Amino acid sequence: MKNLKSILIAGFILLFSSLVVFSQTQENDLQFNKTDSLYFKSESLFKCNIKLPENYNHEKAYTLVIGLHGGGSTPESFIKIWNDVKGVNFIYAAPQGPYSILFEELGNEWSLWSSPDLKVRERAANLIGDYIAELIKVLKGQYRIDDIYLSGFSQGAVFTYVAAFKNPQLYKGIIVFSGPGIFEPLGNFDGKFAPDWIKEKYLEPAKKLRVFIAHGTKDQRVEYELGLKSKEVLTDYGYDVTFHYFEGGHTIDTGILKQALEWINNAQPLAFIEN
Repeated sequence: MKNLKSILIAGFILLFSSLVVFSQTQENDLQFNKTDSLYFKSESLFKCNIKLPENYNHEKAYTLVIGLHGGGSTPESFIKIWNDVKGVNFIYAAPQGPYSILFEELGNEWSLWSSPDLKVRERAANLIGDYIAELIKVLKGQYRIDDIYLSGFSQGAVFTYVAAFKNPQLYKGIIVFSGPGIFEPLGNFDGKFAPDWIKEKYLEPAKKLRVFIAHGTKDQRVEYELGLKSKEVLTDYGYDVTFHYFEGGHTIDTGILKQALEWINNAQPLAFIEN
């Protein structure tokens, strides 16, 4: 009996020791495997595709049009949108959205809407104005440029408004394709945490900007009424707004591009406006 009792006690001690060691190992593994993430600001290099007009003359000054692609798209696709429009006489630049995102394939976006963190989205959005301003500085160092227009489609249209309203001195005007409703939440753009994406204080100082808005009447992604809403708001603030619609969906219509080109070409000379 004494031997059996000793064996049982020894077995219990061994089992208890094993449980203690296992528990400590699990705790250490949890501590070791604990992860977190953060976002920090740093310099990087980003791609911008550039298309020069036919018979480009490096001694001549040209209008610059910057095109911001839609969320999940690429500068490679957006540089092609003017290919079927004859008579394009401006330098066209299609920069890359600074954040990668995977939809059907790898693309780019302008403000980390893929993050569920509201503060991260806001931080990213606030950097886009400076991002485009830096691009303009680089392009001016490479080419002779006079008037500058900022354009964008869908998510790119959102940040066309944001960048231009915050730095209106950089631009002659903006071209908005399938864009948001000013003062309306961005739920249609997957930016549902951005009800105040543009603040009213930015509109009055920027009203010298020319504005071209185009929207498809059958757009199921971003309702046609949102384009009309922006037209009405900007007109009330005294902006020079040209609005065009087309019988189509969430896309850029070639006919609308032709009208946009005509609109750019019909701009009054900058010197005349300043006088």
